[in-house]
Amino acid sequence: MMCSAIAVANYLIQEHPGEISHLKLQKLVYISHGWHLGIYDTPLVEDELAEAWRHGPVFPSLYYSCKKFGSKPIDKLVKDVDEKDGVPVLVVPKICDPRKINLLCGVWKGYGHLTGFDLSELTHRDGTPWFNTWQENPGMRNLNIKNEDIENHYKEKLKSQGES
Repeated sequence: MMCSAIAVANYLIQEHPGEISHLKLQKLVYISHGWHLGIYDTPLVEDELAEAWRHGPVFPSLYYSCKKFGSKPIDKLVKDVDEKDGVPVLVVPKICDPRKINLLCGVWKGYGHLTGFDLSELTHRDGTPWFNTWQENPGMRNLNIKNEDIENHYKEKLKSQGES
């Protein structure tokens, strides 16, 4: 079953209600997507690409669904906008694959204690896929971050973890 950024976000919100801001959620979904690419060679979010926005990697559908929360903790599942008629619809987190659930639990265990700003700092470091995409195209908006670049980045992180 295909996973959307909103389904992944709703899974995290369901498991940790009121603990996640929009910024933190955006980064957790991106980091989860990266680790899934790095470990399993396939995208976690399959219906859209992450984009390099000024303040970091963003899944646009998630941004537009969560912007109303501002910096407040998100305490309810978010809705997606139906492409056919523009009506908001609830995307139930139907993540049944044990590998995906284990990965999301692992990402929460490793990153859930960090703030959205901390996670943003991690995704903005020199050499990250967002940084490279942003530096190669200064001032351009909404650039896709290639899944191949994200996968390579997280494979390197995985490799360096194995060496330590």
